[in-house]
Amino acid sequence: MFFFFITIASAQAVDLETLGKGKAFKLGGGVSSNGVFYNSNQDVGREPFTYFLQGSLNISFYQFSMPISYSYTNQGEQLNYNLPFNFNRLSLHPKYKWVQGHIGDVAMSFSPYTLNGHQFTGGGVELTPNGSWKISAMTGRLLKATEYDGEEQTIPAFQRMGYGLKLGYEQERYSAGVIVFYAKDAINSITTVPDEQEVAPKENMVLSLEGSYKIMESLEVNTEYATSAITQDLRAEELKSNKGSLAGLLLKKRASTQYFDAFRMGLDYSFHKSTLGVAYERIAPGYETLGAYFFNNDFENITLNTSTALFDNKLNLAFNIGYQRDNLKNQKERSMNRTVGFLNATYNASELLTISGSYSNFTTFTNSKVNQFDVINDDNLLDDAYDVLDYKQLSQNANVNVNYILSKKENLQQNLNVNYALADVSSAEDGVVRIGNASTFHNGNVSYTLGFPDKKMNITTALNGTLNTLGTENSSTWGPTLNINNNFFENTLNTNFGASYNTSNPNMVATNVTNFRANLSYIFKEKHNFHLSLIQLFKNLSTGNTSELTITFGHSYSF
Repeated sequence: MFFFFITIASAQAVDLETLGKGKAFKLGGGVSSNGVFYNSNQDVGREPFTYFLQGSLNISFYQFSMPISYSYTNQGEQLNYNLPFNFNRLSLHPKYKWVQGHIGDVAMSFSPYTLNGHQFTGGGVELTPNGSWKISAMTGRLLKATEYDGEEQTIPAFQRMGYGLKLGYEQERYSAGVIVFYAKDAINSITTVPDEQEVAPKENMVLSLEGSYKIMESLEVNTEYATSAITQDLRAEELKSNKGSLAGLLLKKRASTQYFDAFRMGLDYSFHKSTLGVAYERIAPGYETLGAYFFNNDFENITLNTSTALFDNKLNLAFNIGYQRDNLKNQKERSMNRTVGFLNATYNASELLTISGSYSNFTTFTNSKVNQFDVINDDNLLDDAYDVLDYKQLSQNANVNVNYILSKKENLQQNLNVNYALADVSSAEDGVVRIGNASTFHNGNVSYTLGFPDKKMNITTALNGTLNTLGTENSSTWGPTLNINNNFFENTLNTNFGASYNTSNPNMVATNVTNFRANLSYIFKEKHNFHLSLIQLFKNLSTGNTSELTITFGHSYSF
């Protein structure tokens, strides 16, 4: 693959308050380009050539500035993708005092239940004056019309327009806000899509109320309630009544219209060097907003978290435990509830020794209803059959890291790092863990770094190893790594060379992998940066040998 990359870097926020002061005209920013060549003796489905252009340019007249950001690529076209959003983007973000604008291909977020990071082509504004009121608004195209052409890479979509408004009022001890988001597809924007594509024109209205209140200086409660009315198919029959939810009052009801709600509340308390928090969240089954790309629903969460610092801040502890369940309306064949626990600790024993560790526990219970006909057709009158099957899955993860500085002299530095990670997963059915339903993963790493500050050189050696038990099969992989880094010419030239080797045991498909890496970067007159990297990978498999070569070249310039 030859990958051509251009980036222009500059500020994203522009302040026009001091118009008429400073230099009359300024042009700033930067540009960079990268090219990647890829070659392999195997067909890995990787395109040989693509390019990507991205960045921003800042033009100033006195203190009036206009940043322009853009991105351009042929990646989607080259892979024959036909998608309802743009790979190529151009956006402007002007600012004057407390007025921030967003123009072009941009994204905004109001809340997790309404508009949450969805890209749109249009305009948005954020008003944050010194007073209590805060206002945000947006309008634009969320999805572009994309015709179905029968290709697998095509995602058909109706043109979708979106409109949003967020009003917030803030005081020292409390705040309140309301969010309105509306999106609608244009029925005639594309021709008919086959039913198997499951694409229909939609309409969505979301209303959200949020607020917070500081009960005392160290105790605060916050909450949000959202209601969403969504029509899954605008071609469905229109109904007279539009009742169903608060958002439904503003949306014309059809036979395919559904109503959902979501709620969250949190309580945070801080004291001394500790914090304590409790949170509750409930999202109804089927909850959906067209202002987000993906949304989890049908669950209820309760979490408790705390953190503290002990022994003059040498020991930092963080603890989190939560409970989650789904199937809130008992509509699924399977119900699941999950308990999650997490503990993290960091101990700074001295300036030379740091020890950290973490442990997490995920326990999932699943109750699966037996097919009703298995009970109806059971001819054994003495059989006291269960009406549910109980499954339990336990996942445990632990990690320990020890970092010790052996030497910290002006001409010699030495560092030793040891890391161990454990992951254990097991599944039980009706309280029994059957053979093959348990897996354990061990991963260890020991690295030693030798530094010569006067020569601006670092040498790192490491040994990595894994031992895995997958059901009834065992496998292991281990191998050494070497990395050398050196700077020259007053740090304007940086070189890095690395090599690694790892091998797996015969219990799995025998594999030997050798990897060579080389990186070179050079700074010329502070504004130019050239870099070159090479990666050569060799794999020896029982089914044959493969090799991959990747060469990257790039240049950046700032002005």
